[in-house]
Amino acid sequence: MRIALSLLLAAACSAAALPAQAQDCHDAQAAAQEAYTVRAPNVLPDRAGYTRDIAASVCRRWPARPELTLVATPVWRDGGNNDSRDGDVEVLVIDTDTLATRAWAVLLGALDSDAIFFDGMHIDTARYQLAPDTLAFGLRVKRRNGSGPNPFSEEQVHLLAVQADTLRTFGPAMVLRRFQAEWDTRCAGDSIDVTRTVAVGPKGRHGLADLILRERRVTTHSWMDGDSCRDQDTSVEGERHVLRFDGRRYAVPEALQPL
Repeated sequence: MRIALSLLLAAACSAAALPAQAQDCHDAQAAAQEAYTVRAPNVLPDRAGYTRDIAASVCRRWPARPELTLVATPVWRDGGNNDSRDGDVEVLVIDTDTLATRAWAVLLGALDSDAIFFDGMHIDTARYQLAPDTLAFGLRVKRRNGSGPNPFSEEQVHLLAVQADTLRTFGPAMVLRRFQAEWDTRCAGDSIDVTRTVAVGPKGRHGLADLILRERRVTTHSWMDGDSCRDQDTSVEGERHVLRFDGRRYAVPEALQPL
């Protein structure tokens, strides 16, 4: 009984020692709202003509640096609607325990929702170790259209890294997946699905590692065979792209940038 009581007291003391405001990303909207509420006045000040979409925020504790939590929020330019609008993404790096802002950035023009519209985003915490002192993370943004006979979707990634008290971006977004098709909405048609993986290569001339993108393409031809719909997939290894840091940003070819 004495041992059990000691264990209970120890657990209670441990719970009491936890910071009262420790960040919890299970509710990304609530986490983002709290982060904006407690930020300093000079951090991401409100901008006339723009509205934050807190409900679409994403949040993730950084596994490689658990003392930090990452929050991203769409910010739309006023005057548009769900069918035609554009905007930015605000990214906050906050202290997991105190919620104090450690660094922030605005991805200007990152959102463009028209014929191809914004379809959500998530934080990518793969280990992008660009240099011994530069560990990047990604913000992945998804877009798609609403066409039945000509569906299209793509997923792009923005790379960011904390350097001192600055959240740095590294150039235009890279498209890591793109799907497009043309079919009769029943069976017959053709599609192409392009996926790319990112690997960190050797150190480049300007201090940061090269990024190596490997591509895989799957084309699918579908047709009716009697009462059955048949598919034939053809998979090929696509191009290999090496992106080099030029001292300011990674040079992303136009073919790898979002449409």
